[in-house]
Amino acid sequence: MDDDPSILELLESVLAAFGYEDIVTARSGQEALDILNDPKEVFDCLLLDVQMPQMNGIALCEEARKLPGYTFTPIIMVTAMVQKQYIDEAFEAGATDYVTKPFEFSDLKQRLGDAYRMAAERRAAIEVFEADGYTWQEPEVSSEMRLSDPLFFSDLPGCMGLSEFENYVIQLSTMHSMVSKIVAIKVAEVERIFQSSSAAEFRKTMGAAGAALLMATKNERNFATYWGNGVFLLLLDSEMELSPGQLRAPLSEVADSSSTDTTMAFQVGKEVALKASSKMEALFLIDKAVEMAEMIEDQVAQFG
Repeated sequence: MDDDPSILELLESVLAAFGYEDIVTARSGQEALDILNDPKEVFDCLLLDVQMPQMNGIALCEEARKLPGYTFTPIIMVTAMVQKQYIDEAFEAGATDYVTKPFEFSDLKQRLGDAYRMAAERRAAIEVFEADGYTWQEPEVSSEMRLSDPLFFSDLPGCMGLSEFENYVIQLSTMHSMVSKIVAIKVAEVERIFQSSSAAEFRKTMGAAGAALLMATKNERNFATYWGNGVFLLLLDSEMELSPGQLRAPLSEVADSSSTDTTMAFQVGKEVALKASSKMEALFLIDKAVEMAEMIEDQVAQFG
């Protein structure tokens, strides 16, 4: 969906060459939203430009996420806008990935494939949680969730899926290096919590932990994701100071008002500056942050 006819024609040709069929285009955000609201056809993927008349692509992305058929649909921004403000707003609105023009066709093809795979995995994970809820009534249904699995909390503002978070980190660390930093925070003794919980119970507990962390840093614009193994990743502006001592008081306040019955504590890793020259270097920074949290033995704030 783009307001430039030449770009639309180019994308149609490229997508057709990739093997994608039934391509529908729109030249304005409102026209695109009208198409999406038609229940006769639900699209498998959306490509949106940021700058479009009547309704920009970021607002369209946000509206699309509210539609029942587009909760897990890949939404890729394909735009010339490289400013951090637009990248932040796009991922906050629910974008899966962010591709800047001019783009390499091979890169777009790979991103489309990654987005489709991520959406399929997420649907499968949600089905596991739903099945686990019926375990007592249906003994033959068994949960296959692993402790290492990333979790997606669509009902937690500021918390995005791991794939979106990785794409966001790649954009910031390669295009706007040193303006942000990443810190990993691990739920202590998460193995014990996992082993004593059903999949649905474990997801609820981790959701409560994520809500506590986001609330503890609510005065700053931040994004988070659940990496797996009880580890949350927080992406913060470089100016924000974050230390175990600074988190102790706000986390304790959240713990006092929490409805979870599980006792938890947090391990806060050292901050990692986001500066990379490639996708692989950016992903390495995430792994480095996780390793920092795994090495910490001091626990911060009892929770629950």
